[in-house]
Amino acid sequence: MYRDCHVRMRHVMPFLLVFFLSLLSIDSSPASAHEELRKGFFTIRDEKTDNVIMETGLVVRKGDRFLDADNHLYEIVETRGHVAHARFVRIADLEAKAREFQSAWSAELEARAARSAQGGPRMLIATYHTHSDESYIPTDGAEAIEPRGGIYKVGATLTTALERYGVNVHHSYAVHLPHDGAAYERSRRTAVQLLKNGPDAIFDIHRDAAPLEQYATTLDGKPGARVMIVVGRENPNMSANEQFAWAIKNVADREFPGLIRGIFYGAGGYNQDLSPRALLFEVGSQENSRYAAERSIATLTGALPRLLYGITGPPPAGRTPGAQREQTGRASREARGGWTGIFWIIASLVIIGAAYLFVNEGSWKGVKARLTSLVSREFLDLFGKNVRRRIKIGPRGKKDQY
Repeated sequence: MYRDCHVRMRHVMPFLLVFFLSLLSIDSSPASAHEELRKGFFTIRDEKTDNVIMETGLVVRKGDRFLDADNHLYEIVETRGHVAHARFVRIADLEAKAREFQSAWSAELEARAARSAQGGPRMLIATYHTHSDESYIPTDGAEAIEPRGGIYKVGATLTTALERYGVNVHHSYAVHLPHDGAAYERSRRTAVQLLKNGPDAIFDIHRDAAPLEQYATTLDGKPGARVMIVVGRENPNMSANEQFAWAIKNVADREFPGLIRGIFYGAGGYNQDLSPRALLFEVGSQENSRYAAERSIATLTGALPRLLYGITGPPPAGRTPGAQREQTGRASREARGGWTGIFWIIASLVIIGAAYLFVNEGSWKGVKARLTSLVSREFLDLFGKNVRRRIKIGPRGKKDQY
């Protein structure tokens, strides 16, 4: 009997080993909270009216929140399949949050200036893309393109727009494939590297997966794509991140009404524990054109210099302070370089000529005599006619020059 049990265990052990290894391979990290739907989208409805509040490709869980375009705050109380029901909480006071942010940020800038010999803000922002393949079907031809999708061009547009205000941008082109919940663990390394440069804010740029009407808008008569800000509600910086998000929306609502679709509070951290000013932007959906997304992110960017640095308006189109300084500096260097080159050419000719004369005359005394002869006789012969016209004999036989 013992032998039979032993034989059976020998057959069962491989299956038990595989079972336990599969348990160990299950990802129990917080990254699983960052799941997105592969197909379709979640619909959030008001629990009382059943009206659609919003639709998103992000996985929606009980406890998540959403602040809509009109600043109505909702909390998810139930999910069934891909439908979530939300309870209205209150109308948010964005002005109060914006004032809190501005007060804290001003104090930080003052503390930095006191520690730095240069003083003043560095004006540096960092951007990256956790989901590297995200693209826009109408213009990119697919919703996902590896290794780098259209979302990188949206990030590049943000960089260009900020640079017009004189803001420096570190835009990472690092790839974090595959597109899964663990992508945030991979992009965390990128965010950590970017933060070593001490940016004032860091943004993870995405696009959502939702019906076109959820994000479609118009900017100056042209198609645009609305923007949704995402705040991770499972990180120690959530309160600071929320304050920053509300301050951005407050400025944007005044200058570009309706551009920000809302703020979604999702389960997980989205690497926002790394900075008190770390946010995720969903710029349009896969149904928007990339041009619409680029137009929107360039527009929204105008709120950031105003909020962070008090810059009220961009410089003339096509002229950035950074580029202007670089152009001026380059012109100055080129001018200095030109005169320096001429000086060295003349100096070289003088040195070569002096060496030649020294070799021929045998001494510096001979060189001096030769030079005197060149000036008094050979130059006079060369320019004799013109010089003689300018010389006349005075009444006492002295040569007068006029």
